[in-house]
Amino acid sequence: MQVLADLTHVIDRLTGVDLDEVDNATLHDMVVHLAQQRDRLAAVHAQAIARWAALKIWQDDGSRSAAARLARETTQFTATARRELRRARRLTSMPITTAAALNGELSLDQVDVLTKANAPHRRGAMGRDETTLVGLCRDLDAAQSLKVATYWGRHVDAAVGHETKQRDVANHLHASATLDGTVVVNGQLDPLGGAVFMNELQRLTDELRLADMRAGVDRTPAQRRSAALIEMATRSASMPPDARRPRPVFSVLLGDDSFRNLCELANGTVVSTAELRPWITTADLEVVLFDGPSTVLTVSHRRTFTGALRRAIEVRDRHCQHPAGCEVLADQCDVDHIVPYAQGGRTDQFNGRLQCPTHNRRADLHDHAAHAPAARGVDHLDVFRARLRWRIGQGVYADASGP
Repeated sequence: MQVLADLTHVIDRLTGVDLDEVDNATLHDMVVHLAQQRDRLAAVHAQAIARWAALKIWQDDGSRSAAARLARETTQFTATARRELRRARRLTSMPITTAAALNGELSLDQVDVLTKANAPHRRGAMGRDETTLVGLCRDLDAAQSLKVATYWGRHVDAAVGHETKQRDVANHLHASATLDGTVVVNGQLDPLGGAVFMNELQRLTDELRLADMRAGVDRTPAQRRSAALIEMATRSASMPPDARRPRPVFSVLLGDDSFRNLCELANGTVVSTAELRPWITTADLEVVLFDGPSTVLTVSHRRTFTGALRRAIEVRDRHCQHPAGCEVLADQCDVDHIVPYAQGGRTDQFNGRLQCPTHNRRADLHDHAAHAPAARGVDHLDVFRARLRWRIGQGVYADASGP
């Protein structure tokens, strides 16, 4: 086929490019453009795979499965071949997604997000909503597209009465000693329990990292995490039986349609309300009242961003706000001034933002030219009006003094 020969010729030409002679701007464009064309080519490949599998051409040499032959003749892992076949088969019922991928409007990761969401019990809804989903994902990155697809899937499951499988059923932990006494640990935790575990593991790992720096100890991150796990067990064993257990905090966001269907952890994992239910009796609830999509009805005059003001900014921003599009999540970020405090910058939500430690603390990466939005005064009448609007929207007409 001539088109394949042409493709081979183009790639041959690309392999002959001397990258040492390419300027930085051109090299950047080359990296991005090649990635886009790679994903377009993957969409073309998916169409060919789907046709090849449907015609059962893979059976010609007596292969046991399409995945087995594809893996063997392309020198891939069988798991990779299965993934490509699964993508190809699902795309046959997703013409809008396929067209967007062929046009370079969706990355391969975004395609995989949408095809995974297209589970058998959602096929009818996908046929109805595919155009909307693709339209949304065109303007988002892969991580944001995953959230959109996950929320969509949960709403569809609820609408069709499909029971969401409880992820805690899959919870397991194996810990066994080898012949030489080494202990091997392996397991899986549901999103909420996993978040509790990971937060504490990270906190202890950070403590050990700082202690290592002071003591001049050189350990890998993996070695510190193993030490942190042992420290976690040691502290648990030494904790008095009547000690107060820490309680997770669930934030309820009210006042703006942007947050109406939000249900996710601080690390960005989308969860169902059913998964939250077992934690309600052991958790604290906080209400964050919004007026519009970005104004939290709270104020502080403190020198640093702490307490309720920090929580307000964390809940509003949810990840690093550096213009490069950084996705470091709120619980790993600093809250700092846009206009520095030393230059007269206010300590309020309008002059505060989340930034990851790298973008906030490294002078060469910090966006020094950022401008804070105009401050807006917030008083008890603003709070009252926002609560009243929310209550009317929910059909609740009682006293608006509460959340």
